[in-house]
Amino acid sequence: MWVGGHSIKYLTVANACTLAVVNRTTRMKKTFKEIFFKYKQPDNQFDKNRHRFDSIIADNRFSFLECIYKRLFAKDTTLTDTEILDSYFKFSGNIQTNTFAAAEFEWAAISVLCHFRPNLTETLIRRGLLSIVYSLGEDIDWFTVGQFINRRILADNAEPYGGLPPNVGQEWLKNLLPAQKDTVQMVLMDVIEENRNELENI
Repeated sequence: MWVGGHSIKYLTVANACTLAVVNRTTRMKKTFKEIFFKYKQPDNQFDKNRHRFDSIIADNRFSFLECIYKRLFAKDTTLTDTEILDSYFKFSGNIQTNTFAAAEFEWAAISVLCHFRPNLTETLIRRGLLSIVYSLGEDIDWFTVGQFINRRILADNAEPYGGLPPNVGQEWLKNLLPAQKDTVQMVLMDVIEENRNELENI
């Protein structure tokens, strides 16, 4: 049977997925609230966003990237690409929230990694792009991605879910990422096609 152009099976799966996302989002928000309000809060929004990012990254429930960031800033030449990717995928796998918040969190987290290891950019931006596709649909391009980042992470009045990354991450998001629009567009098209294939197999 079909309802509104979708099969009952599709709608049942979609509804179940929606409920699961709502439950995960509620748990994640509670966890972040516990982390964020553990310490005295800064007064202005910029410092609050920076504090939020650092607090989450340092918390033992999400600290997969903390050591990686420290080694990158220390210019540790023994740090391998494999170690970075392994830690990132563990971190990303623990993001359980709605798609808009997940996208904000993904882009903030990978910005530092991409700044120090630009050769990993194509791999690292995939999940962030997929979260934006989940949020906005498939009718988007690299420019839409840039707008999303500017409005939801970098804007002065923004309150990004995962906070604001260090200066090098902000620099990458503001200046280095826009200069790679061809790469963003290429990976975005691949992500959209992959998402379509997965939906067709439901």
